[in-house]
Amino acid sequence: MRILIAEDSVLLRAGLIRLLEEGGHQLVGAVGDAEALVDAAASLAPDLAVVDVRMPPTHTDDGLRAALALRAAHPDIAILVLS
Repeated sequence: MRILIAEDSVLLRAGLIRLLEEGGHQLVGAVGDAEALVDAAASLAPDLAVVDVRMPPTHTDDGLRAALALRAAHPDIAILVLS
């Protein structure tokens, strides 16, 4: 499974990458903000996006809004939102 991670915490992002790779999944990218998520999904075509709810720039619901935009633009990408 091709996975894209969107998490602004470097420590959590690194931990997710390690867990998923050890589980045999292919990481196609890891980004730290909502805008980068939308851009990366368009160019990398992941099967799954793991998305943090609160991300830069406002640290409110930017990740969730990016996940909704991702769903509208790429309905074939599965999305897992983490809080």
